Amino acid sequence: KVTTQLFNTIIPKHVSEVFLSELRYSHSYDHVGVIFASVTNFWEFYEEKFEGGMGCIRVLNEIVRDIDDLLSAVDHSLRKSDPRWVAIQKIKTIGPCYMAASGLDPVTEEQTRQGNHEHIVYLMDFCFKILETIKQFNRHTFGTQFLMKIGFNYGPVTDGIIGQNKVLYDIWGDTVNLSSRMMSTGVNDRIQLPADCVPFLIDHFKLPKRGKISVKGKGEMITHFCTARKPADQIRANLEARAAREMNSADT
Repeated sequence: KVTTQLFNTIIPKHVSEVFLSELRYSHSYDHVGVIFASVTNFWEFYEEKFEGGMGCIRVLNEIVRDIDDLLSAVDHSLRKSDPRWVAIQKIKTIGPCYMAASGLDPVTEEQTRQGNHEHIVYLMDFCFKILETIKQFNRHTFGTQFLMKIGFNYGPVTDGIIGQNKVLYDIWGDTVNLSSRMMSTGVNDRIQLPADCVPFLIDHFKLPKRGKISVKGKGEMITHFCTARKPADQIRANLEARAAREMNSADT
């Protein structure tokens, strides 16, 4: 029971159930949202001369825990603090970079099969919440003001567990790699995404085109920034118009 509870805090519950019974797990999904949120000036702040770097790592840990808290209920149960985040999973941290994904569960997978991609709308909301969290953190710090940029992508992903001792849960695929590139080529305080994501988000968000940028392994790509949520009445009108178009298309 203790092992199961521990696994469920670091690995999605449905994954740990399979792994603990079969000692292996992998699964491919068609529609997963992936984000990389990086504190871009952390290494400028890092100083080994101060307690061997431990003080700086404590600061980074506070930032990561503040983001973790967005995904944790107050009572530390497996429920999420905000019901919008139910499909979002923290994957890992890589230095000062926070990686998370949405859609890595059977319920959301079935919803996307039926054409419901709402989970990445909420993942984008989560990105804005991360940026807000960094700004709140900066209000309580002296000296360094931490900067963050976020890369976003949506597409097919494979998740799995590697190893048997000190197991690692992770996700792989071109969708993951491009999300990382969207972060590394991004701009501080902005969320960058490739053009292929726009149709899934345009009803809900303002997505100005950045233009063509050079992306490692991809050449030149057109990317967009997500700058804000649209007003509620505009979102409602957009969704109604989309539903009408889909109904007319079905009739023909």
